[in-house]
Amino acid sequence: MYKHKREFKLTVSKRHLSGESPIQLAKEFKIHPRLVKYWSQVYSIHQFEAFRDGHEYQTADAKLSALNLMWTNQWSISHTSAVLNLSSPGILYMWEKHYISDGINGLRSKTKGRPKMKLRSNSQAQKSDDQKSIEELKEELAYLRAENAVLKKLEELEQQKRQQTKRKR
Repeated sequence: MYKHKREFKLTVSKRHLSGESPIQLAKEFKIHPRLVKYWSQVYSIHQFEAFRDGHEYQTADAKLSALNLMWTNQWSISHTSAVLNLSSPGILYMWEKHYISDGINGLRSKTKGRPKMKLRSNSQAQKSDDQKSIEELKEELAYLRAENAVLKKLEELEQQKRQQTKRKR
């Protein structure tokens, strides 16, 4: 989702190109004057194809060719991103920053979001009663008997407490 709709960008850029001041437009629409200038630059290059939705996923090679276009023609980041019809010059700036720090690997997209859960291995999964050894079954039985005895004792103590409160009344 975009912060500003295409129609809004077209209106602002047309008004700027017709002679209105970017500072005045920025105050009127509560946006930065640099944004007004950038949108006007994109509109002057692409006309009615400017600000179209559907910017597809950019591969690392496409990002690198965009950077090479900027470097070989000695264009500014703003002009290059306007020529490429990018939504913001900041996109190209980040591509350049990642390329300088990490090379071509910095331009490859990274996986986003929460990582998938790992599947349980067989040792972690609970075994069915048929798969357990006799020793494991005996240990489980002893544990369950002890747990049952504790619960019975707890219930007995609660009953004694209830009887004592009845006697006091």
